[in-house]
Amino acid sequence: MNYHRLGRSGLLVSDVCLGTMTFGSQVSESDSLRILDRAFEAGINFFDTAEAYATPMCAETYGASERILGKWLRSKPRDSLVLATKIAGPNGGIFGNIVPHIRGGGCTLDWHNFAAAVEGSLTRLGTDTIDLYQTHWPDRQIPIETQLEALARLVEEGKVRYAGVSNETPWGLTKFAATAEFNGLPSVVSVQNVYHLLKREFEDGMAEVCVREDIGMIAYSAIAMGVLTGKYSGGALPSESRMAQYPSRFRDRYTAPRVLAAADRYVAIAKAAAINPAAMAVAWVRSRPKVAAALPGCTSILHLDSILAGAEMTLSDDVVEAIDAVHADIKNPVI
Repeated sequence: MNYHRLGRSGLLVSDVCLGTMTFGSQVSESDSLRILDRAFEAGINFFDTAEAYATPMCAETYGASERILGKWLRSKPRDSLVLATKIAGPNGGIFGNIVPHIRGGGCTLDWHNFAAAVEGSLTRLGTDTIDLYQTHWPDRQIPIETQLEALARLVEEGKVRYAGVSNETPWGLTKFAATAEFNGLPSVVSVQNVYHLLKREFEDGMAEVCVREDIGMIAYSAIAMGVLTGKYSGGALPSESRMAQYPSRFRDRYTAPRVLAAADRYVAIAKAAAINPAAMAVAWVRSRPKVAAALPGCTSILHLDSILAGAEMTLSDDVVEAIDAVHADIKNPVI
């Protein structure tokens, strides 16, 4: 396992971060604990969750992933782990009407909500400090300066070490960097956005912001919700899969014929090179410039083993050239 500094922070993170959004819904508590143990034993020290998890985001699953991760943390050396979680953004934001159950749906990113959210997460996680506290999605009504002031206050109180953002735009990330510098506030050290073989907008603007401002990219959905494993090929819908168990707005997008056709081409490249397709997808994300960590999730030890294989893999020039040829042919983005 390789480790890198996360942006300008003092956090040394494994270049694979384990996502926990399925823990407490699709994955039982006992299985989640076994997956976490296996990941830690393999050298993963970076774990990501959110107050809104598990998915699907609803009142019944709210906080479940944090509680499971907190239970696991009790038997682990806290100082050897980097723990990341997120505050939910405003209901009706980029994800739509999905969190009416969190603080009455009034999840604006003001001090009141930051204070309430961080206390809830600290309690569920059973820790005194969150290493990386991220906004889950943007709030364009609350001034960015106000959001940074709230995060700075949490840092001063010792409840948060560093701040990050998720699902941001190049404009938003640039604005955060400029506002922090102009006002002498702590800058965000990371951005967590979707980035995988089928969705590469990160390369068109966001990557430059990360390079210029020294902000670490945490690339979530590295295997495209399982599509890049090939398990949905030909229109298959395995009963145990997330698409089958929790149909949502993602199903039509991720299982559209053009998406599956593109995924099949990437899976074929992996198979021709005798590589596990999921491992190839993770290895490719890890290799990209300015990516601090690939962030896949998993639902079983078997899935985790494929991810861990990708954590140790360096793709050959031939494989990278074949991937680039498919990308050039299918155009960006697919999803």
